Amino acid sequence: MPNLSQALKTEISRISRHEIKTSIRPLHSSTIGLKKTVAELKKRIGVLESENKRLLSSHKTVEAKLAQVSPEEVEKIRITSKSIRALRAKLGLSQEEFGKLIGVSSQNVFVMEHKDGRLRFRGNTLNNIMAVKGIGKREAKKRLEEIDIENAQK
Repeated sequence: MPNLSQALKTEISRISRHEIKTSIRPLHSSTIGLKKTVAELKKRIGVLESENKRLLSSHKTVEAKLAQVSPEEVEKIRITSKSIRALRAKLGLSQEEFGKLIGVSSQNVFVMEHKDGRLRFRGNTLNNIMAVKGIGKREAKKRLEEIDIENAQK
C-alpha cells in the first residue's frame, strides 16, 4: 500500500503546484510590468534632475552677467535705435524673440528701433540689453529656449 499512498501524494502535490502557478501568473506578470515602469520612471527622474541642474547653472551665469554692468557704465552707454536694430540683426532674431530675450514686448522693440536719438530705459531693460550685447546667435537661441521652458513651467 505504500506505493498507492506515495502515488496519491505526488499527484496531489503536482496538481497543487499547477494550481498555485496558474493563480500567481497574473500577479507575476503585473509585478514585472510594475518593475519596468519603476525603472523607466527612475531614468526620467535622472534626466529631469540633470536638466534641472543644467538650467540652474545657466540661470546663475545669466544673473552673474547681468550683475556685471556697473552703474557708472550705464551712464556712459549710449544706445540708439540703430544699435538696437544692429544687435537684433547680429543675433538673427525677430522683434518678438528679441523682446523676450530682453524682457519687453515686441511692440516696445518696434518703438525702440524707430525712435530718434538716445534711448532711455526703465528697470532692468538696459542691463538685459547689455547682457545680450556680448552673446552670439547660439547663445541667444539657447537663452530663448530656457525662457520658453521657464514660461511653460509657470
